[in-house]
Order: sequence, then C-alpha cells, then structure tokens
Amino acid sequence: MTRRLPVDPELPWGCWLRIEPGDGTPAEFVDDATGERWGTIREAFWYGRLGMPRGAYIPQDKLEFLHGVLAQWARRRPESAERTTDMFTGCGQFSGWYMAWLTREGLIAGRDGLTAEGWAVLHMLMGTRPQDVRKDRPGRATVAQLVELGLGPEEREARLARVEQAALKWGVGFRRTKIGAWPHVILVKRGEGEVPVLETSWSLRFENEEQRDAFYEWLCVRLDRWPAWAEMAGRSRQPDLTQHLLMVLAISATNMDRDLPAIAAS
Repeated sequence: MTRRLPVDPELPWGCWLRIEPGDGTPAEFVDDATGERWGTIREAFWYGRLGMPRGAYIPQDKLEFLHGVLAQWARRRPESAERTTDMFTGCGQFSGWYMAWLTREGLIAGRDGLTAEGWAVLHMLMGTRPQDVRKDRPGRATVAQLVELGLGPEEREARLARVEQAALKWGVGFRRTKIGAWPHVILVKRGEGEVPVLETSWSLRFENEEQRDAFYEWLCVRLDRWPAWAEMAGRSRQPDLTQHLLMVLAISATNMDRDLPAIAAS
C-alpha cells in the first residue's frame, strides 16, 4: 500500500512519483521509496493510497464523486441534512459512513474542513480528469475559485457578477436574465458541433429581481455543486432539477432558521 507522506496542500497528491518511460510499453509512475509502479497517478491513489481492490479499470465515477465531496468541503461546511439530501440521495447512513471514511483516511478533519492531504488530493483529481470525463461532464471552478469566488467582502451585486463572468469560461453555469417581462435564473451549457453555441437547458421564473437575486446568491454559495446540477438538467431537463433544488433549498432554509436564535444570542 502506498505510504502516507506529509504533503504540501498547494501541490497535487503524487507529485513525488517519478515517470519511467517504457521500452515499447506505456510509461509508469514509480514510487522510489517503495518500488511500487502504477499506470497513472489515479491508480496510485485509488489502489495504492486508498487500498481499493484491483479491477479491470479505475471507477472514474467514484473518483468524480470524491472530487465533488472534497470540492464541497473546500468551499464551505455543509450541514449534514443538506449534504445528505443533495449528494447522497437522502441516505443518511451512506452520508455518515462516507464522511467517517474520509475522516479516517485523513482527507477531512471534521468541521475544520480539508486536511493538507485533502487539499493535495483535490488538486490531483482536478488536474488528472480523463479526457472522456472532461468531454462529457461540465467544466468546474478551479480550486482557487472554490475558495473565494462569490464569497468575498464585496457587495452582493459585485460578487454575483464575478461568478457570472467566471462561469462564461467554464462552458456551463447558472445566470440571471430576463425572458419577456419576467426575471429568470437560467442554466446555460455550451453545445457541440461546428459552432458550439450556448444553450439554455433549464430556467426558473421569479416575480421580481430581488427574489431572483436572492435565489442566485444561494446558488453561488453552492458553486461546488454546479457541475452535478448541470448534469441532472442534461439528463432530465426541467422537472427533476427544479424539484431537487427546491428540496435542497428547503433543507438549507430549515437549518438557517434553526440557527437564528443562537446567532441572535451571540
């Protein structure tokens, strides 16, 4: 099993591995301290560091899920009820077990968020996404953007506008607009073809701009979840994403209401 090393949270996990070119065979990543050899850095992490049973292929969907969980903890400290509803299809046992596993593996440290190794793993997962995953799944915010984008000290309009501008480069993202006389939040994604224009894959109408901007601010706080929500809209179009967002919004609002007395007393 790959050794656990003190890691630099600003460098990708596995940066100590050495690439050894093959003689007519694919290059390998070598750990000089242990002699272990891996076909990819993701293999070194999945099979070596995490000790997962070897299979015919790396389960990229599971690494993408881990990527999403680490990105969430890099940006914010989600309440367990919201996390369970949004990411774990409402299964509290799975959510609790998964977070306990990440804690045991030393990737998160409870309410303190990501450990140094957790940050390094997030950098690695961001930088090593296979091309087929990059092609099929929406673009993501960078690690640096996860830390600060939309969360700064600026006034609300400036914060929201910065998120909208950044999302233009990802090829996917939520935006504010007007359709006819009505304020909307829309989800746009860059299409395919010779001229890959932006397409609206989801929209939600509001009675006024204040309602729309309040909802958009809620979305911006949860910037880490945009790729998953964009995928949901791509699979099922409007109804499922709308219902899902309303459930997550309701759970997060309940948690906020519960915390208000403590906030007022502090």
